[in-house]
Amino acid sequence: MATVTSLGLHQPTGLQHAIQEQLLPVDPPASAYTWQTLSGYESTDDFNDDELLVTPRCVIWSRGGIFRKSYTFDLEEEEVSQALLTTFPSVGPLTGRDAKAELGVDTTTPDSKSPAIVVFLKTQAHIFFLAGTSHVLHLPFEVESAMEAPQGLIIQRKLRVENAAAASLKFPRVPPNSFVSSQPQPWSAASSVHSTFSISDLGTPKQMPHSTLKELWDPPTSKSDSNWPRLFSLSDPLAEMGLVVTQKKIPGKLGKRSSIKFSALDTAEEIVHISRRGKLSNCGEERSLTLALTLNRETNTYTVWKMSYVGDDPLAREKQRVPSGTTSRRRSSFVPGTATGATTPIPASQVPRESFGVVPNLPKAKKGARMEEKVHEKVVDFAASLDADFENPSIPRRKSRRVSSMLARADLSASHERSAFSELALGLQNGTSRRRESLGGQQARTSIAGHGTASGQTLSQPQFNHSIGSFLEAPLDDLLDELRAGGDFEGFHSMGLDDEEFDSLKQEVVLTKVCDAIAEHSNVRYSTQKLPATSQCKIFTLTAPPAQNGTGNTIVVCVLDLDEKKLIVLTLQTNTHKAAHLAVANEHVALPNTAVTLCNTMRANGVIDACCLNDGHISRMLVLSETNDGFGELSLQSPWGVLMKVNLPHHFAITNIKDLSHDSTPLARRDGGFKRVLSKGPRALKHLRNPKARGLVDLIDDEGRAHQLRIQLEPHNPLVKKAIDVCRAILPGTTGGEGILSAWWNVMQWIRLESVETKVPEWSAFVMTLFTLVLSLEKSPKPPPSKTHQKRKSRSSYLRSSSGIHADYEEWDSMQARENTNGSCVPAWAENRGWQWLDADYGVDDYGASNSDASTPIFASNVSEKGSFTKEHVQLTRTFIATSLGQFTIATCFATTATGSDLEVRKTIATTVVIGLHLLHEEEKLNTMNSDSLSTGGPSMTPILAQLVKWLNWDTWLAYYDTEDAALPDESEPEGSLTLAISEPLFCPSVHSWIEKSLVTREHYLFLTLPGLVATNSDIRIQHDENWRALTPRTLAFSDFFGHIQPNCSAVQMVEALSSAGMDNVMLESLPETILSPLREAIVRCQAEPPIEWSTRLLSIVGREDVNILLTPGVRPHNTQTTLLAPSHEASSDVHTVCISTNDLEKSGAFDGSAEVDRQAITNSIFKDDRRMNEAMSILNTFVPTVARCKAEPHWSESDLLDAQKEHAQMLAYRTLAISSGRGLIYYSARIPLLTQRFPIGGFNLSCVMKPDNNTIGVDKASFTEEKVCWAFFHAGVAAGLSISREARGIDTSWILFNKPLHDLSNRHAGFLLALGLNGHLKSVAKWVAFKYLTPKHTMTSIGLLLGLAASYLGSMDSLVTRLLSVHVTRMLPPGAAELNLSPLTQATGIMGIGLLYCNTQHRRMSEIMVSEIEHIDTELEEEPLRNEGYRLAAGFALGFVNLGKGSDLKGLHDMQLTERLLALAVGAKQVNMVHVLDKATAASVVAFALIYMKSENRVLARKIDVPDSVLQFDYVRPDMFLLRTMARNLIMWKEIVPTAQWIRERLPKVYKHQSALDNVVKLTSDDLPFYNIVAGLCFSIALRFAGSGNILARNVLIYYLDHFMRICQIDADTFDKKLTRNTVRNCQDLLALSAATVMAGTGDLTVFRRLRSQHGRDDSDTPYGSHLAAHLAVGALFLGGGTFTFGTSNLAIAALVVAFYPIFPSTVQDNKSHLQAFRHFWVLATEARCLVARDIDTNQPVQMPIQIALKSDETVQRHTPCLLPDLDQIKIIRTHSQEYWNIALDFEHNASHIASFKASQTIYVRRRPAHGASTSAFQATLQALNDVEHSSSQSLEWLFELPVFATLTKAERALILPPDNGGAGDIHAGTAETVIDSRLVLENATLNSGKRDRLEGLRLLFEWADQEESNGTEVQWIRMEVVQRLKAQVWMLAKEH
Repeated sequence: MATVTSLGLHQPTGLQHAIQEQLLPVDPPASAYTWQTLSGYESTDDFNDDELLVTPRCVIWSRGGIFRKSYTFDLEEEEVSQALLTTFPSVGPLTGRDAKAELGVDTTTPDSKSPAIVVFLKTQAHIFFLAGTSHVLHLPFEVESAMEAPQGLIIQRKLRVENAAAASLKFPRVPPNSFVSSQPQPWSAASSVHSTFSISDLGTPKQMPHSTLKELWDPPTSKSDSNWPRLFSLSDPLAEMGLVVTQKKIPGKLGKRSSIKFSALDTAEEIVHISRRGKLSNCGEERSLTLALTLNRETNTYTVWKMSYVGDDPLAREKQRVPSGTTSRRRSSFVPGTATGATTPIPASQVPRESFGVVPNLPKAKKGARMEEKVHEKVVDFAASLDADFENPSIPRRKSRRVSSMLARADLSASHERSAFSELALGLQNGTSRRRESLGGQQARTSIAGHGTASGQTLSQPQFNHSIGSFLEAPLDDLLDELRAGGDFEGFHSMGLDDEEFDSLKQEVVLTKVCDAIAEHSNVRYSTQKLPATSQCKIFTLTAPPAQNGTGNTIVVCVLDLDEKKLIVLTLQTNTHKAAHLAVANEHVALPNTAVTLCNTMRANGVIDACCLNDGHISRMLVLSETNDGFGELSLQSPWGVLMKVNLPHHFAITNIKDLSHDSTPLARRDGGFKRVLSKGPRALKHLRNPKARGLVDLIDDEGRAHQLRIQLEPHNPLVKKAIDVCRAILPGTTGGEGILSAWWNVMQWIRLESVETKVPEWSAFVMTLFTLVLSLEKSPKPPPSKTHQKRKSRSSYLRSSSGIHADYEEWDSMQARENTNGSCVPAWAENRGWQWLDADYGVDDYGASNSDASTPIFASNVSEKGSFTKEHVQLTRTFIATSLGQFTIATCFATTATGSDLEVRKTIATTVVIGLHLLHEEEKLNTMNSDSLSTGGPSMTPILAQLVKWLNWDTWLAYYDTEDAALPDESEPEGSLTLAISEPLFCPSVHSWIEKSLVTREHYLFLTLPGLVATNSDIRIQHDENWRALTPRTLAFSDFFGHIQPNCSAVQMVEALSSAGMDNVMLESLPETILSPLREAIVRCQAEPPIEWSTRLLSIVGREDVNILLTPGVRPHNTQTTLLAPSHEASSDVHTVCISTNDLEKSGAFDGSAEVDRQAITNSIFKDDRRMNEAMSILNTFVPTVARCKAEPHWSESDLLDAQKEHAQMLAYRTLAISSGRGLIYYSARIPLLTQRFPIGGFNLSCVMKPDNNTIGVDKASFTEEKVCWAFFHAGVAAGLSISREARGIDTSWILFNKPLHDLSNRHAGFLLALGLNGHLKSVAKWVAFKYLTPKHTMTSIGLLLGLAASYLGSMDSLVTRLLSVHVTRMLPPGAAELNLSPLTQATGIMGIGLLYCNTQHRRMSEIMVSEIEHIDTELEEEPLRNEGYRLAAGFALGFVNLGKGSDLKGLHDMQLTERLLALAVGAKQVNMVHVLDKATAASVVAFALIYMKSENRVLARKIDVPDSVLQFDYVRPDMFLLRTMARNLIMWKEIVPTAQWIRERLPKVYKHQSALDNVVKLTSDDLPFYNIVAGLCFSIALRFAGSGNILARNVLIYYLDHFMRICQIDADTFDKKLTRNTVRNCQDLLALSAATVMAGTGDLTVFRRLRSQHGRDDSDTPYGSHLAAHLAVGALFLGGGTFTFGTSNLAIAALVVAFYPIFPSTVQDNKSHLQAFRHFWVLATEARCLVARDIDTNQPVQMPIQIALKSDETVQRHTPCLLPDLDQIKIIRTHSQEYWNIALDFEHNASHIASFKASQTIYVRRRPAHGASTSAFQATLQALNDVEHSSSQSLEWLFELPVFATLTKAERALILPPDNGGAGDIHAGTAETVIDSRLVLENATLNSGKRDRLEGLRLLFEWADQEESNGTEVQWIRMEVVQRLKAQVWMLAKEH
């Protein structure tokens, strides 16, 4: 060890808390509590310092020396038996399987762990996660001990103690037929619930029990538990406990393959140790190795096992079945003994067995049948044991939770009322089945007197009560009392573990035997036989340094017998190899397997205590052994290292400086503070406790005090640590790197003992270690000097004399010597020209040298040799060698034997060490973050290596170091080299020369690396694994990089080679600038147009984070600004604007303002040219009074005018009520609610402001109450809910209930629920909320909630939602059910909900129900029949959704004759007397037929559903059916739809073709009703075919017909026939308006908007509510989502549009006869977010950018962002074209990640080009810089460019230093990212003026590379050629001056 430090007395952190809370007495003895420490949950985590203080009533957790939490268990009335810290797999949100598959989320995260504290009581286990959650487990057995495992716990059961009841306490047991028995009989009422009838025993006479009266008086005998397992695994507190089994390989017979058998571990094996996760694994291993140790006290043997979990081990994985996807949950939460309950039924396939007396003889089956049954049972049991989700028809499914989980509550063990559970405890179940569902346990196997087996054996079972009157008490009370009293109890009977196979539990942990060792106990210890084995032995493990070949490792297992004081050391060897190819998921893969073998066993006596001491990556055994004086001796040992005795410190501190807890001791008792020490040290050493990371351990003395010591094993200095790590890596074995480490420890001790004063003791010790290694090669060592070291002056003199005139150069030299104590020739801070002012006569100094040479430091080396660092350490080394410790170090650390071969060994070691340290020195040159590049200075290896190679007489190496540092003095001794010189092994490697040659020639030249050095010495092929990369990452990365490049490789190939070599931005940014510049050149060339197929890693290297985000869907940049403008103090709003905002009725505080502002910014950018968006918002505003004008007649009086105005206001009120439906479209997904505020749902302002008098006219409020116009308020609630963004988070159960009306349910909230469901937010709501809403039977709420739930669970076939919907539909109820007191509207909702829930599933049962509802014939004429046209239409929609687009593949529906039945209803002949009934089903059958055969292109079916050919047949078809049948025909023939007037003319019947233009229609007649409907159906088909496409041809056709329908609608109608025709024309007009808006959805097209605005302006009394509804829906669709959404053309989208825009509109607000108004909002299912937004990645603000869209049809579209894209399936690639931003490409055809990213955010992030990189032309770069400056304010820092260092910068380069907008949105280079200016300044200043050879060599590399690029005709972009030429000139001037 290096140092041993006393940190003071160590006490448990929670001890003071326990004393204050009176949990422990004052000054408690050590036996009163248990103290556990844990320094990290993972092997790599050394900073979690956790403690557990365990008392009988409490567990106290502390972390980092601070008390954190206390857990008390007073209410449990049970003492704490054990507590420990462990980790369980983290359980995230329970996402559905389908959702995970859609998102591509990997649900298996084995590395994610959650720490938890587990506390064991007698009958319970409490699990407290440190994150806050907790669980309580009721144990089926008493726990003897538990241990931390890689996943959860390994629990060891306490063996049953034999029942030895006294004979005098015998009481007769109750006979089976006794009337006083409190136990249920098979025929009793209590057991009648779970009794089943079986015929298996019929014909077999029952035999009498064999029990006698004598047996009734016998004491109950204990059931043998020899076959019960003892070890269990708990990997999840919510999962079932698993078994710990061993695997045995059974050899095959007759050439068959051997098989693997799993069996339970022998009960004699007691678990004593489990290695911690990752502790025994090397860096980079995928699967960690875990070892377990057991002790068998019967055979006196320790056994080492390799531990693995089922599914992780390759052999087990071969046998494991693929899991079903369901999670097995814990079933062991039960009260022991209450095996079943009365409420648990027995499956009919299971046979009850006798529960009292003896077991009857079972009928014997034939041998063959029994063998077959046995084999089948074995297969089933094996599969079930490996997978808890295995299902078998003969085995009932295991449940996740039982009623008995309530019995496992901790509060039941207290004195609460438990009578409610008496029946549960009494209901004992009987049966012979191996598996059985039970209420009280997972497997019901309980019988009171015995169990039935095949052989007829009788095993008795202990009873709960031994008192005659116990039947008066509840068994549960007696059970708890007995457990509390210490009695035994049965738990395994309920678990089904009474046989040898234990198939009721999953086999979870597999132990594979490695080896065993004899314990060699000298005596039989009867007193400790009943104690756990863990209390008698102490086990720990430590791992050897990684092997050179990387395939194996050495593990040492130490077993200490505390009583015998014997230590057993088992040395194990691991070998990692590829296992055989195993079939996993139908694929053959090679899995890595780790084999563990025993190498040797060592034993030691007289060991008092031992532990594993870890300090960083160094591990040793700390052994406390006996001595003759009884004091004890500490030593550090390991099989691969040298034994090292530990010298204790002279003084032991009292106060522990690491203790951060509050100390209530008065200050008077702590005088002396932290420096107080014990007057006398410990008289004897007794124990070692609490070993922690960083070398901490507690030493227990004879008085029981714990002295905390820090034993330093690993250096703290980074350079020393890395150098020793290099030595350990290249020199394996005791005499290699471990010998160097041991020698360094000895030197550190010698420095401390001799009180040698050094600036950095660790560095000095390492230098002396190296000198000792080389000087030990001398045959005749020189005598040591007289003095070991010189004393420093306590105070340095001033730099000048007392007069101040002459410089005191003697003190100047002393200062240099004092500042230069790390081996450098001059102080590191003195190497730049900033210190030249110290020389008063700058120009010619007193040394006679000219200081005008900038390359010569002013601190020239003039230090005398006697004070040099190297000289001093050579003298110290010789002094150390002359000591006994030095000779011991040479003999033990640098040699193996006493023969002459030690010299050769030391020569090899010395040579290898020098080469290895030189390679480390070259590696440090590639990192600019090293300490020698900083002003603070640090150790330099150059003079040390120079001295070593001079001793070794390596001339070329010495010349290399001489030229590396020009100021290197001659610090060698006068004698020169050693008497025994070593020849140079190779030429001195130079990393700069190697990189220069490889970069210029683009060829791979070999360079010696550390793995190559080891391979040269040992002839072993060494791979570049993580261990080597941790030592020399840059050298190995460059070696791999040059291996990937070719002589003529492009810039793209170079960047790809950089990534393949493992280089990232962190490594590149810390490379020297001269080496980085050629690499930056390749990066800059790839920056503008990176290849589309590049990965995230490659894009991050070239700095294209904008493209990088495309590959990570859902990820957004972190650094965002919230404003578009630069900081300003000007007001953004005036007083008038602020006052107007106060009149806004909406509560802006309920929304997240930033989200709405961002959406508004995008909308304003889309519609920036005019105010169309503002006009649409004004039209759809219902919160302000309507402005109207009522034309007054001349003869009207004022009262007449007032009446007319009121009547006009009354008509406008109905128009206002229809606005909210369209308002939901324009504000769709625009807001993110604040979860702390109630979400406002606006109402209606029905007042009118009459012009020109500005009189406000109100309406009759009695006519517009919420009950009379409930659907208007319902639509208002939907509009408010649809404004909530799809991306909003936190819309859960609590928030929805928070927004629920306080008193009665309202219509607005009902619509709000529907909106949340349509957006998918109801999927995260607890389903019990549905019952809370449905119970009051509020019709509107039921409609909204049921439709919302069905939409959220679209196509999922969720069972609970199905039940919710079914109970609201009469047809779904079973026969004979009670009549439903539900509205027909609610039942229509339920039918439609079923269609959504089973969407696209082709569910046969649901299809049959829908068809039967469509064709149902009512037998009675009711005033309001249930199956009206709206109900049947809902059934038709539902049938279409269930079989959406599946007409060509009906699968299991062919025998239903679905096509024939629907066609019969749609176009078949009808009976005259039933026509009124069948006409209600016609529309439903037509739409169902259209949705089923959508896009099937079946011409035959399309012809059948089309309108009749003969005009005579038109009289037998309802006019509106012509529209639906035309639409259905064209939906089937989807591809034939063409957006032209000619196509419409061709599809018309012959009689109407001459009228197709509609221009000759001048009068209204009912004969044209079919014609109008057919034209409207054709236009509606065009709208569906081109929905959301923005097709101009389709728009023009629809606008043409819309104009004509508007004209025809204005024709006077003075007869009933004309009025009937005008109603049809108006309906067609409304449908045409919706059709035009559907095609141009989201575009805000002005041509369409002009027509829609005129539709909104209708205020006549003839316009019904439905026309206003359609007009406002069209306005909202035209501006869908503020221009950010549009409609799609998928099957679901078309079906949703057909439902939402169904061409029969309501006549009044409350009209739902033909179509339920709630369906009008199904357009949400058709929306698609296709608005492409380009954002600046640095400001996160949207920017306008031209893009080019290449379609798969070879067309090219030019647009500007933000804009709507065409259908994504039609896009091939999207490219941006901008001169200000880097261009980016989205490949939708080949790159799936681009599509996923766009669908997640619809955003591309672009990065602004720097001024110098806008183009290759310097003119354009300068022009851009000047243009930016012109539009910005004047800079206040312009004076910076007058400095000499910035004088040569161009305009474009100046723009990189001072951005034009002064820190505004465009300030993208204000961070720390490197620019070309930084690189240039480093090259011109820090490189030339550094005085370091490596940087000058780097300039040579840069010059060679630039000349090569120039000769190839390539223009350099990163560093301009004029900069390179200027650097060459400066170097030439320096050379000339020298």
